[in-house]
Amino acid sequence: MQKNSLLYDAEKVYSRTIDFTPSTFCKLTASLRCMPDFFIGGVQKGGTTSLYYSIIQHPQIIAAKNKEIFYYGTTTNYLKGLNYYKPFFATKVYQYFKQIKLQKPTFCIEGSTNTIDSKEAPSRILKDNPNAKIVFIFRNPVERAFSHYKMSVKRGWELAGFEEALALEEQRIEDGHSHPICDPNHNYAYQRLGYLSRGVYVNHLKRWYAEFPKENILVTESETFFKNPQQTFNEICDFLKIERCNTINFQKLNEGESKKMNDSVVKKLSEYYKPFNEELFELLGKRFNW
Repeated sequence: MQKNSLLYDAEKVYSRTIDFTPSTFCKLTASLRCMPDFFIGGVQKGGTTSLYYSIIQHPQIIAAKNKEIFYYGTTTNYLKGLNYYKPFFATKVYQYFKQIKLQKPTFCIEGSTNTIDSKEAPSRILKDNPNAKIVFIFRNPVERAFSHYKMSVKRGWELAGFEEALALEEQRIEDGHSHPICDPNHNYAYQRLGYLSRGVYVNHLKRWYAEFPKENILVTESETFFKNPQQTFNEICDFLKIERCNTINFQKLNEGESKKMNDSVVKKLSEYYKPFNEELFELLGKRFNW
């Protein structure tokens, strides 16, 4: 374990884990495979897993072989090209016969949680699919930050207490560019330890609105989704122009431990995020109950 003065496990933070490796057949048939039409672009610890596994139950949606491929938002993977990416998706023949059977259009989906953070992802996606649609599901950034921290502790990335980790965040992100074992093409310190910065949603969303057609972006919130999942699901179906479906088994997945923040920390984080949240609500033209 490389424990440094910034109190994180460098070997674990900078390790590149791959949850799924396509088979040789998938790789050989890459050119015959679909590209995603629809993305759940984040945020991390915002309910993307629960939303993804709800959406792929819809008969008009074709799931990827792995929920998170980390392609458009991770330059190291993006540089491998489409022959690396496309094996994660269904063949065009499969999609064709599925559409014949349903007599309805179908759409391929992926759900990498770091897509929203990437400065390059909007133009990269548009280049490959100008008609792509994307859903962002946001969570109260105070709760998201602490949930992210608890996940990092569980995975062995984090060695500090929560308040100490927040104080070290900027230095850690800088370290993510220069650490001897870091990935020069992707800042894993930001991705895995960016508790505070990854919750400033408005800064990320502005980049998407600057490049991506606004009508192709839907922003919802996890609190509403978990309170009334069918309502959010119907909204997404309408956004995708697919039939509404009332047979979805909604489940809350990847729940963290129930440990709570100190009230003083909640207050500090709430004050920090307040101006960013207000700017977000103005940008969206709607408010969330944060």
